Parts: sequence; C-alpha cells; structure tokens
Amino acid sequence: MPATLRILLALSFLTVLNACTEAPTIKDEPSTEFAAEGLHPVKSSGFEAAYVRPDASLPFYRAVNIEAMDVANVHVTNTTAPGTMRRDWQITAERETNLQGAWTRATDRAFASYERAGTGDKVLRIAAALTQLAPGRTSAAGAATSGAAGTSRDSVDVSAEFRLYDQGSGDLLAVIRDRRTVGMAQWSRAAGADMISLFNSWAALLHTRVSGR
Repeated sequence: MPATLRILLALSFLTVLNACTEAPTIKDEPSTEFAAEGLHPVKSSGFEAAYVRPDASLPFYRAVNIEAMDVANVHVTNTTAPGTMRRDWQITAERETNLQGAWTRATDRAFASYERAGTGDKVLRIAAALTQLAPGRTSAAGAATSGAAGTSRDSVDVSAEFRLYDQGSGDLLAVIRDRRTVGMAQWSRAAGADMISLFNSWAALLHTRVSGR
C-alpha cells in the first residue's frame, strides 16, 4: 500500500475515533433547512452534519430496508486534480456497480444483527447517495510544493448524504451528510472497487448512531 494512502487511512480512522469520544446532543432549535420535517441539528455526531427528529427513537428500530446507493447525480467539480484525466472522475457503469456493491457489503456487515424488511411497522429505510467528488484538499505547505493551491494529486474528497425514513409512514427521521478524503488510487483503481474501507467506516458509524451503542 502506498505511504500516502496509509497516512490518509490512518487520519480518517483517527478522525472518526476522536469524533465519537463525545456523546451526540440534539440542539433545541430546529434546522432552518429541515424545519418543515421537524429535524434538529445534532452536535458531535461524528459526521460533518446531522439532523434528526427529537422523537425519532432510532434505537427502537430492529429491522432495516437498506436501498442501493444512488450514484446517478454526483456533482463532479470542474477542477480536476493535476495528473488525472476526466475519466478518473466519471461514474461509469462499472464504477456504479462497484460502488453499490461496496456499500451493500458494508451495510450488510454493519447491520448484520438487524432483520431485513421492505414493509411493516418499525422498519427503518436507509437511503444513501454520493453527492460530490472533488480534488482533495492540501495544506499550505503541500500547495507550495505541488504548485496546485488548495488541491492534491494524491487524494479525492468524497461527499455523501444518508437519509433515514420510517418505512410505514414515510416520515423523514434524519439526514446525515459527510465528506471524507481518500487516496486517489483508492478511488480510481479498478473503477472504485477499493472504496470498501470508506464505506465500512460510514456504515459502522451510521450503525452506532442508529443503534445508540
């Protein structure tokens, strides 16, 4: 494994570990964006942003309906990283299959103790979508040496959104957004097949927040 990728994976793990040391708390005032749905911002969720209904009672759900990850509407920034080509950023049919397969395996592992159901009471529907790809961010020192201010040829910022619904009522219970930096090789090698470590991290933290454990 390249040294750059090892460092990025280690930093990603430490970020999640540190974020989970403080218990999440729900703010008193609803989110402006999701006021109609009654969602409140969550502090210290471990994700970049999270919103939840205070009465969602997510730990009481013991069955899940996990949908295939939506990769059809990913926004790819106009600025690509130095040394990459446009095809490295495109969601091809092969990449779609690999990404959806990686997410399915990650959630199957994380939610292994949950029943699976498409209908019925107390079923939690989980919808996930990749939302944006962008060249990874660099430090000021890195920008000075690479000649590309603010971006890196070695990494990719991957953004995603997760929405949780009550299957029976259709009510939106939570919206979670996150952005992680991964190695360029992790994204581009084998058309995205190496994204399982990132998806495992997302799925595991999502399970922690849903289960309350």
